[in-house]
Amino acid sequence: MPIVLTSIQRRLDRLQIDEFADVSSRNSPEMLFQLMGFGRDRSMFDPGRWSHGAASFGPSLRLLGEAIGLPLDSVESTGEVAVATRDIEIAAGTIAAGTVAAQRMTVAGMRRGEEFISFSANWYCSTEIDADWDLREGGWRVTVAGDCSLDIDIRLAIPLERMAETTPGYTANRAVNAVPVVCEARPGVRTTIDLPQVIANLGGGSQVAS
Repeated sequence: MPIVLTSIQRRLDRLQIDEFADVSSRNSPEMLFQLMGFGRDRSMFDPGRWSHGAASFGPSLRLLGEAIGLPLDSVESTGEVAVATRDIEIAAGTIAAGTVAAQRMTVAGMRRGEEFISFSANWYCSTEIDADWDLREGGWRVTVAGDCSLDIDIRLAIPLERMAETTPGYTANRAVNAVPVVCEARPGVRTTIDLPQVIANLGGGSQVAS
């Protein structure tokens, strides 16, 4: 999507992707409490999580910069957490008042000393936190600043109680749809830029409105 949105620009000043995920319905105590650090005292939250963000999302930002002919000079990652203002019950357990209930990680692709392409992950168990964050419903916001500026919201059009059962589709379907073009590609490491456009084969048993 960023490649499509930047294709209508003649001048690109900045591209920002914000992700929003309400994980309160995810019944995965180990993932939320142990791996992600929700429910911990703020002082016990591991800031090393932010460096993992640069390793996880940095390559995608670099690839995008190279694809549009504006390579990044570096990738930096920062983050912050917010705590619950009261005890909150979620599917995985209890978030006690004063413990981490939301976290925001920003991975910034730098060019000429300024943020040029950035990704912010806003993951939260509740909006009742001690910070004034704009926590939206699950989905993404893509902001393009340039000579044809854009502000686009993409929302997951499913109720929160069905999020756990539907999330695997949002995560895996594109990868599954990419299997044919990956199999047909030449041997070696291939990126989204190298491969043909991934198109879903919706005729293989799916019910599609005519």
